[in-house]
Amino acid sequence: MKQIKVEMKRQGLEMEINKQDFAMALKTWRLRQGMSQAQVGERWGCSRYTIMRAENAKPVSWEHAYKMFAKLAKELEEEVKQ
Repeated sequence: MKQIKVEMKRQGLEMEINKQDFAMALKTWRLRQGMSQAQVGERWGCSRYTIMRAENAKPVSWEHAYKMFAKLAKELEEEVKQ
């Protein structure tokens, strides 16, 4: 499995993230799990439109970006443990 490097940096009140890398990591994980965007949104407490925007490397609020980044990191960590 190819490792994708995803970083999030805080710059003042803004978060900077490589949207393309995050989009690829999110979509790859979701498809590996066999989940729809709506299922991931429900599991993570956001809308499927937020997941869709993130997977297409479109802007999302920093709150949603932070939440999704943290949730994806936890999901990937759990996946590695199995």
